[in-house]
Amino acid sequence: MDIIRYGFAILIFSLLVPSLNAQFLFEREATDVNQLGLSITNVGIIGKADVRNNPDAGASMRFPINSGTEHLFEAGLWIGAQVEGGLRLTTGAVTNPSGYSRGQAGYEFTPDGTLRFEGPETGLGISDQDIIATYTDRNIIIPGTNQTITGHNDPLYADVTQTSLNWAFPFTENFSIIRMDITNNSQIHSGNPDGFTWESVYVGQYADLVVRNVFTTQDQGGAFFNKGGIGYLDDLYTTYAFDAGSNDSPSINTYGGITVLGSEVTNPKTGETVFYHPMNPDVENFGIGSPLVDPSYWLFSAGTGVFQGPSSDQLRSSDQLRYDRMSREFPLDETEPAADETNRERLRTDGQQSSGNYISMISIGPFQSVEPGETISVYFGFVAAEKPADFQGVSGKRFDNEESRAPLAESINSMFRVFLGEDTDSTGVYTEEKDVNENGRLDRFSFPTPPDAPNFRVELEASTATVYWDRSAEASVDPVTNEEDFEGYKIYRTDLGDDLNPTPRVIREYDTPGNDIGFNTGFSEVRLDEPVTFPGDDTEYWYRFEVDGLLSGWQYQFSVTAFDLGSEQFAIESLETSANQNAIRVFPGTPANQNFQDDDSRDNKVGVYPNPYRVNAAWDGGTEQTRKIMFFNLPERAQLRVYTLAGEIVAEKNHTSDGIGDIEWYNQFSSENRVLSGGELAWDLLSEANQNLTTGLYLYSVKDLDSGHVQTGKFAIIK
Repeated sequence: MDIIRYGFAILIFSLLVPSLNAQFLFEREATDVNQLGLSITNVGIIGKADVRNNPDAGASMRFPINSGTEHLFEAGLWIGAQVEGGLRLTTGAVTNPSGYSRGQAGYEFTPDGTLRFEGPETGLGISDQDIIATYTDRNIIIPGTNQTITGHNDPLYADVTQTSLNWAFPFTENFSIIRMDITNNSQIHSGNPDGFTWESVYVGQYADLVVRNVFTTQDQGGAFFNKGGIGYLDDLYTTYAFDAGSNDSPSINTYGGITVLGSEVTNPKTGETVFYHPMNPDVENFGIGSPLVDPSYWLFSAGTGVFQGPSSDQLRSSDQLRYDRMSREFPLDETEPAADETNRERLRTDGQQSSGNYISMISIGPFQSVEPGETISVYFGFVAAEKPADFQGVSGKRFDNEESRAPLAESINSMFRVFLGEDTDSTGVYTEEKDVNENGRLDRFSFPTPPDAPNFRVELEASTATVYWDRSAEASVDPVTNEEDFEGYKIYRTDLGDDLNPTPRVIREYDTPGNDIGFNTGFSEVRLDEPVTFPGDDTEYWYRFEVDGLLSGWQYQFSVTAFDLGSEQFAIESLETSANQNAIRVFPGTPANQNFQDDDSRDNKVGVYPNPYRVNAAWDGGTEQTRKIMFFNLPERAQLRVYTLAGEIVAEKNHTSDGIGDIEWYNQFSSENRVLSGGELAWDLLSEANQNLTTGLYLYSVKDLDSGHVQTGKFAIIK
């Protein structure tokens, strides 16, 4: 009896006071290798709940990554299973206006390791950027504290290794594939050496999808969230959201969605891993049942009927209601087609009347059983896409149809192709014909890739940008086909006025002659006889292209891509590197003034444009913090002061030739990879006290910090 009592005491102590080795801190990182900035944590949460109130602190689910357009408040993993005749359910996030808080009800995973990054630079990983998180639901008390996790009394003893996979190719740049390896470790942690079996298991993603521009919106609180439109793509297993009713401008009209890509389980007949998903035509032959992938929706608060949230009632616990949301087809008790269509129309249009604050759940199951020590792998995709040009602007927000969703559907199909890899018939069954790399197994995420992106740089002289790039892409070997299939280059540039939403377009293409790919132009027009190098840069640049006619003060984006011949074996057309992967932002203007004097000579006189400044200038953002006027003809190091007519200093700024000006415009509409003219400084018309300047005439002085020379001038503000 004493031995039993002693063993029981050790068990209780191990549950209540976890090992010091298990004390890991909460961590958050965002993907940044492509155009989707997705926030990843080590507690089962995806997204960043404070992004509306703190947009400069990092992305939640931002696309394009340098914009302010977000698509997610917070998402979280749910796992539910029948265990020994009862229900156990663990949630990573629930409906909460504040988002994640350690120990709060519904946030039941705790860190089980630190976030890790893998990629080409480490020689490990799968994608261009793997972010690996490990977390667990086994703790009922937060490790290292005495704080209990509210309501978390019956863990599944699930240990999760989550990997976010991200690639920087044009057809992969707007999604992140999340692999979740979920292990039943009840035999290790529950105190029962035999553990227990999970039965009728469902795995889902809870998500508060909301599409808004966090920089340009003026809405606060519930008004920020209630403009959403919601939909479901049955054939693509994707729940999605869009901004259906806001007046935000400028903004980019986009979709954000979550896809169930599939799962992998063990075939009980053969012991082999099989692909468990409704798209697998042979899934019913494996003896593991038919999988259900289905969404469910409820209002953030005050919902009724099928849109009432899964909180407990007199008959069922909140866990049971949440399990029902994962395991039963929406709209639950209303299965008539007419009722289903009515509900879908409400989801799509309620945001137009500021009533669209919906929560989404998308899940897969049932996994018949998960034995102690067994792991199931479930794959979700987080994806975003712009609406076509015809559906941009405030008037295009409310539209949701096959045409407006075409880029989203294309991106989801690309995501499935990347995920399936060699499993081209989506059965998960190995055949020699599918084994392209002949390694004796089917590899997921095995697909032909474009050549390496060329190294390139931009040299700026007044209104002319000269683009240089190397020839490293020409030696690229496709990792799947093992072919050197380089074909050519494309030069991209944004148009005048694309400052707020850089959309690069091809301005010139050069490719290998003598085949049916491209224009067969050859490279003689841009290839140099000898390579050139630059101070501090050992890269040998073999190509040169000049663009003139650039206007001062505007932002232009340049990039050079490489493309290949495509792949007949994979039925893939020519593949190209991303136009955003090596993009450089260029700001034409006057160079640093090397002859700055105390006079008003025409050649070196400091000036201001636009002058007069009228609210708003064409390149301004939508807020008072994102305005921009430019001072030009400045020396390399200068002090700028702005005065009222009465001589009161309202602003003082320091300028260096490699600086941009300390204003919000660059944070919201630019990126760090910039080429500057050297003699210009941007200012947001805010005083040192962060006050807006009123209509009137203002004076300024510019002092050369090296020579001491001073010039003065004036400008006007008209509101």
